Amino acid sequence: MNLTVLFGAFMGQLDASIVPLAYPAIGARFNAGQSVEWVSLAYLITLVALLVPIGGFADKVGRKAVYLGGFAVFAGASLACCAAPALEWLVAARVVQAVGAAMLQANSVALIVTNVPRERMRQALGVQAGAQALGLALGPLLGGVLVDRYGWSAVFAINVPVGIVAIVAGWFLLPDTKGDGRVELTPLRDARVITGLVGVLVAYAVMFAPMVVLPSTLREPLTRIGLLVAVLPAGFALAATLLPKMSRSTGIAVSTVGGLSLFTALPPAVSLLTLGIGLGIVVPASSKAVMARIPSGNAGIGSGLVNMARGIGTAAGVAVASLLVHSFQ
Repeated sequence: MNLTVLFGAFMGQLDASIVPLAYPAIGARFNAGQSVEWVSLAYLITLVALLVPIGGFADKVGRKAVYLGGFAVFAGASLACCAAPALEWLVAARVVQAVGAAMLQANSVALIVTNVPRERMRQALGVQAGAQALGLALGPLLGGVLVDRYGWSAVFAINVPVGIVAIVAGWFLLPDTKGDGRVELTPLRDARVITGLVGVLVAYAVMFAPMVVLPSTLREPLTRIGLLVAVLPAGFALAATLLPKMSRSTGIAVSTVGGLSLFTALPPAVSLLTLGIGLGIVVPASSKAVMARIPSGNAGIGSGLVNMARGIGTAAGVAVASLLVHSFQ
């Protein structure tokens, strides 16, 4: 599997999980109050809307060009985020950043399934999901340190050097592939595709809700909060990478146990780790269920569908968690 694809998966999720740690600082800087959630929601809504169209476009014109262009747009928009003079400008820059993220994510799964033998697809998708989860795990850790030491803009500035390195590496290492030029959405009639997409959606909603709630409710240093939040995606990464043959039903059972144990006297870190392990089993299994039913010529659309489900789940988790936080404050 090409390391550039893993780099893109890591970068996108690093950005998704690092920004919520900066909510309090962004809110204070722009006197934003509850409006600060639009820094994430505008990004996620734009991302979800563009994933399938961009996936189909990449199938036609070539996935490498679209993928590398995504890094350039993402890095440039990150610079604009750093320089935003008002919350409205920051939200607008995040919308542009989401365009770059869509160019990356609409191609990431497609680049894997078109370059990996079908019998190794589940394992490859697990490694890709592990790279995403590693970004999610490091985001809270880096976010806490960066905001404490350098301010809120640092969580966007970190994307610039990462993007530059990825463009250079991808130019030399990334293979170029195309589809057959047709945009086929008939797999949406397939029950296995639908259940797979629902599995991805629910898993990411469940994963992101605690990542929003904890930084907004715990009264501890951000670095300590980041360490606790990181346990959840760390468990996800371990399971996605090391447990590629576990069934989706097993993952659902483990996730349920971990989620329910959050309301017991068990240490939160143990509950979050268990929840993450369960979700790390569910997502690769669900992704494979989708991609196994998508023709290889339409892998970009399949990749867009999987990541659209992930984006909708993330947005739902952020929105519901934010509503709960504000309702009980």
